[in-house]
Amino acid sequence: MTSNSNIILISGSADLLVNRAIKKTIADIKKVNPTIIINEIDAMREDSYSTLMDAISPNLFGDASLIIIDRINVAEDNLDEKLVQTLKNIKDHISDDNYLIVIHRGGAGGTGIVKALQKLKIEEIKCENIKFPGGFIDFARSEFKLRKRKINEDASEALLNAIGDDLEGLASAINQLCFDVQTDPIDLESVKKYYSGVASVQGFEISSALWNGNVDLALDNLYNLFENDSNSGVYVVAMMGNSLRKLVKLSAIPASTNDYAIAQELSVNPASIKYLKMQLKHWTPTSLANAVVELAKVDAYMRAGYEGVSLDANQKRFLLETTIRKIGTAAR
Repeated sequence: MTSNSNIILISGSADLLVNRAIKKTIADIKKVNPTIIINEIDAMREDSYSTLMDAISPNLFGDASLIIIDRINVAEDNLDEKLVQTLKNIKDHISDDNYLIVIHRGGAGGTGIVKALQKLKIEEIKCENIKFPGGFIDFARSEFKLRKRKINEDASEALLNAIGDDLEGLASAINQLCFDVQTDPIDLESVKKYYSGVASVQGFEISSALWNGNVDLALDNLYNLFENDSNSGVYVVAMMGNSLRKLVKLSAIPASTNDYAIAQELSVNPASIKYLKMQLKHWTPTSLANAVVELAKVDAYMRAGYEGVSLDANQKRFLLETTIRKIGTAAR
């Protein structure tokens, strides 16, 4: 715990982070008082108020209580009025020996309770959803560090591309990899073993080969992907576009800029800058600009058609093949 407050507000829409914060807070409190009695209360239950009052009232044996009130993130008129008022003035009702954890899982409901608690200057743990690529990179890095494991940069990027912005899915995938894969650091082949059926992972392989100037390898991977999934063109273009944007940004950054500052600008792991710089050596500003134009056009075809023309699976495959060859001819 980060303060001496016995009232803790845990708020945020990222359930995984909220649940972890609850677990850690309980563990921290139990270190101080191993015999504390834990009472869990659903704020939506009709007996929530009476259960709260029973929990915070002195008991026969003088045991301290830890009360956990969940689901206050609903319209306050859907909660017991007495419960709402008690929580807003909880300092007048709870003794210093007892602890209270109030959980708000995001949304507009229950904000009156949250604001009232914040005015009491209690401890607050915020667990907001991650919204930016850099945040997912940092989260993945912390998950591997927590398990005392390492992962190669290309494997990490492939994993993030495969899972996307599913925080719980990412945590689960990392846990599985760390449990099943014995090699350390975890490599790209291990990620491919578990996610070979995920089009975005194979799309990453295609993209990586192209921007490394290896057109033949990019095309081989494209053929393999389309044999298993004829509708995966959108993933391939997304992966190529994601890498291309990084290369375009990198090309505009002064050569004297240190890798850490570049990583912040690109929202990537600093360890990946060396890899990106190696890729950039294959391209000129003109070839990158032409690639942007080509991929923008292909992306439109893959998603919903372009200039009134819609393509079937075979046409999309041919267009992707042609585009990779066209872009690849400019590689140095």
